[in-house]
Amino acid sequence: MDDGTSLGVRLWGGVRLVAACALTGVAVLYAVLCVKLLLVDMTEVACSAGGCPRGLGWLLLWAFAAAAGAALLWWAVLRGRAYRSAALWVAAVFLSPAALLPAWQGFDWLRGPHLTLFGYQAPEGPAAGRPLGAWEEHGSASTIRVRTDGVTAYHEGDRYGWGIGTPPDGAAVCGMSEETPDRTGLLAYERGGVCGSRLVAVDLASGRQLWARDVPDPSGTVAAGGSLVLTAPGAAVVARDLATGAERWRSPLPEGATATGFQAGRERVLVTVRSASGTELLALDPATGAPAWRSPLPAGTEPARIVSAAPTASVIAGDRLLVFDAQGRPHTDAGSPYVPSADGRRIRLGEVLVVAVPEREKREVLAGFSLTDGRLLWERPLGDDWSVPTLGGMPQGRVAVVSRGAYTHLWDLDPRTGAPAGEPAVLRVRELPMAGRTALYGWTFVNLDPGGTLPPLFDLGPVYGW
Repeated sequence: MDDGTSLGVRLWGGVRLVAACALTGVAVLYAVLCVKLLLVDMTEVACSAGGCPRGLGWLLLWAFAAAAGAALLWWAVLRGRAYRSAALWVAAVFLSPAALLPAWQGFDWLRGPHLTLFGYQAPEGPAAGRPLGAWEEHGSASTIRVRTDGVTAYHEGDRYGWGIGTPPDGAAVCGMSEETPDRTGLLAYERGGVCGSRLVAVDLASGRQLWARDVPDPSGTVAAGGSLVLTAPGAAVVARDLATGAERWRSPLPEGATATGFQAGRERVLVTVRSASGTELLALDPATGAPAWRSPLPAGTEPARIVSAAPTASVIAGDRLLVFDAQGRPHTDAGSPYVPSADGRRIRLGEVLVVAVPEREKREVLAGFSLTDGRLLWERPLGDDWSVPTLGGMPQGRVAVVSRGAYTHLWDLDPRTGAPAGEPAVLRVRELPMAGRTALYGWTFVNLDPGGTLPPLFDLGPVYGW
């Protein structure tokens, strides 16, 4: 006859049977996931260089532990003969799959975040013009892509917003402002083979043309900053009003000099000029155009490039970041690394410049510089990755960084310290139509390679599943 003890023994045997079935399912799941990581996700690069899928080592250990635990439980079940009860088998079949959910969540935590293609715009075709660049308009959550044959805005990454086509006279877009103060973008048009012969100001929220001006003797370079639009026709720098396009002032360049770049702030206008004697930086009064100071720039392997006119005058020249005081005296951090100027792999966020710099000709690292005094704030490698093809902005003023090595990662970094917000996300690059030249705004990529075969932009989304 049965008593309480025998009932307890049978219940304990049932628990072991359910646990054995559950742990067997977990072991099978982890074994399948290990095979998937080894055969599908593993790269040809050695594990010592980051070629192993993230979490593989721990997953192998967990799979072995689950299989060992299941074997011990089955041995206990066979000893207690709980397998003879049909009711316990029914309970085991219905209850043991519940263990697969936390087992999957454990795997998901081990491998970390993964991102893949979420949405994209249809390719434009080979007839589309050459891409020049992109802007982001925060107020309307739009991304604006500029081509030689027009401008297209995409609202919230995937829906078409507004567009500007080729004007009736057949002029082509040949330049654009890097900055968009007061939500205004500047376009330079080419007519008669001369770039910059016509300037057009566009409201980025609506696509409405604010004003247009013909420019005699243009140089093709245009910049916007503060309340000014800057061009360099002839041998002078001309400032126009950002809101109306009316000319405010004209400042002559030094004799024999040519303007190579400029940037405007509320306190100063900066101009880099090149002449037979070398390269110089000019600072002008933004209200009148009167010269404030001028300073020679050191020669480097790449041309000088203005970084910022505010809060201080900052220039990359002589392969270093130079920050100038109010009298035009340069300062640089003696311990700072080489800073490239020729490519777009840098971003300015507030008073910090974040730039990808080579380290001992082996890999690239990120470095953050103060734009108030030129100090190197931080420098950090990006795991085992060796190149940084793209930098962009994230919400709350953070930095989005794409790095490549055995895998491709997307990092979310604090520009002041370089500290990441958790593990970087693995990009499923085989599923992404990513061009060699891209602009990055959060999780939205803008393709800037010519050809029209890739989507003009696409968005990322988290991976659900393996």
